[in-house]
Amino acid sequence: MSAEKKAQSRAERDEKRRQEEQKNRRSMTIYTIVAVAVLAAAVAAMFWRSGVLQRSMTALDVNGVKYTAADVEYYYKNIYSQYAQQYAFNTSASVKKQVYDEATGQTWYDYLMDQAVQQLTWNSALARQAGADGYTLSADAQAGLTSTLAQLETVWINYGYASRDAFIRGSFGSNMTYDRLVSLINLEFLASDYAQSKIDAIEHSEADYDAYYQEHADALDTFTFSQITFRASVPTTHDQGETSATTEDPAELLETLKTEQKALADEVLAKLEAGDEMEDLIQEYSEQLYSSAEGSSATYSTLAYFAYADWLIDGARKAGDVAIIEDGSDSIYYYYVVRFDGRGLDQEQTHDVRHLLVKAGSANGTATPTQEEYDQAEEKAQALLDQWKAGEATETSFISLVSANSEDSGSAQNGGLISNITAASNYVTSFKDWALDPARKEGDVELVKSEYGWHIMYYVSTNDPVWKQNTTTALQNQDYENLANSITEGWTITRGTGMNFVDA
Repeated sequence: MSAEKKAQSRAERDEKRRQEEQKNRRSMTIYTIVAVAVLAAAVAAMFWRSGVLQRSMTALDVNGVKYTAADVEYYYKNIYSQYAQQYAFNTSASVKKQVYDEATGQTWYDYLMDQAVQQLTWNSALARQAGADGYTLSADAQAGLTSTLAQLETVWINYGYASRDAFIRGSFGSNMTYDRLVSLINLEFLASDYAQSKIDAIEHSEADYDAYYQEHADALDTFTFSQITFRASVPTTHDQGETSATTEDPAELLETLKTEQKALADEVLAKLEAGDEMEDLIQEYSEQLYSSAEGSSATYSTLAYFAYADWLIDGARKAGDVAIIEDGSDSIYYYYVVRFDGRGLDQEQTHDVRHLLVKAGSANGTATPTQEEYDQAEEKAQALLDQWKAGEATETSFISLVSANSEDSGSAQNGGLISNITAASNYVTSFKDWALDPARKEGDVELVKSEYGWHIMYYVSTNDPVWKQNTTTALQNQDYENLANSITEGWTITRGTGMNFVDA
C-alpha cells in the first residue's frame, strides 16, 4: 500500500473515530439531559409532597401578616363543613361547578372561599387588637382551649386514624401540621373571646329590639295555621321485593289522579269558606287525605321548605283566610288546603335544666323495665343525689356528678344540659312537666321517674322567649361584624400565589 493510501486510510479511520466519539458525546448529552430531567421531576415531586411549598408561599396577606395555603384551607374546610351540614349544596359534586348566585354566576367555591378569607381576616385582626390591648383569655375560654388541645391527643383513635398527625392531615388538609394547627386554634380562641368581651359590654335597648323586629318580623313571628293535604302519586307494584312503575302511562295516570285529588281539595275549601270546622273536615276526609294538622305553630325557618310558607307570611294575610296551594313533580303532586289562623311573637319563656339519668335495667325507650329494675335505679339515683348534697351541692359539682355517672350519652358530656325547653318540646312527659312547673326556681333538685329510669333533675334557669334569644343573637352578630370591620378599616387584604395550592 502506498504511503498516500496509508495516509488516506488513517485519515478515514480518524474521521470515523471522531464521528463515533461525537455520536457518543451526543448520546451522553441526551442521556444526561434525560437523567437530569427525571431527577428534577423526582425532586420536585418529593418537594411537592413534603408540603414545604404549600406551607411557605403566601396565600393571603392580611395587612402585612402572611398566611399560607394550609392556613386558608383550614378555614375553607371549616366553612365548607358548616354549609354541607345544612345541605346547602351537593357534596357529591365539585362546588366549583355549582352556582351559588344565578345573577352573578358566582360559584359555591367562590362564595365559600370569600367566607373563609373574611373569617381568617377578622380573626387575625381581632387577635392582633387583643394583643395590643393586653387582653388575656377568660377562665372559661382558657378551659375550652385546654380541653380542645387535649382532645387532639386522643380523638384520632375514635376516627380510626393511625396517628394524631394523620388525623390532622385527614381532617384539616394534607399540608396542616400539629404546630400550625395549635397556632390557628389559639388565634381563634383569642379572637373569639376578645370579641365576646367587647360585645357583652354593649347594652341593647328595647328600641333596638323593636327596630330589629320591625325589619325581620317574618323571621321572628310564629305562624299559627291548619292544613289538610291531598296527594296524587303514581302507584308502584312490588314483585319479589323489587319496586317497579305501574304498566299504565305514568304521566297520564298522574293527571287523572291530580284531577281527583284537586276535586277533593276544592270540596274542602268550599266547606271551609261556608263555615265548616277544620276538625270536622279532618274527620270527614280521614280516609282520603294524605296528612292534616290543626292549630300548628311554627316560625318561617321551619316552614320554609313547605309550598305554603310564602302564602302564610304574606303581609295581607288575616285570620280565617283559606287557600289551596299546589306543589309537585312529574311523579307526585300535593294539594294543600291551608287556613291562616294568626301570627305574632311567641312570648312563652324557655327553660334550662340539667339531668343525670340512671337507667332502669336496659331501658331504651321501647322495653318497659320491671318494677325491680325501677327500684334498683331509684336506689342508685338517690345515693348519687345524697352524695351531691353531702358535698358542695352547687351547679358546678352537679356537672361533675353528671359527667361521671349519667347514662344519657347525648347530654353527659355537656353536664346534662337541656336548653330552651317549651311546651312544644319533644321530651318525655314527666321530664318536661317538671321543667315547666311554674313553681320551679333556680337550684331546685329532685328525682323524676320516666320510662327510661330515674333522672336527677337540676333546674338551671328561666330564659327569655326564643324570639328574644334569636334577636339577641342577631344583634350580637351585628355588633361582632361592626367591631371586626372597624378594626380592619383601611387594611389591605391581598390574595397571593399560594391560593393555588388550597385543596378545595
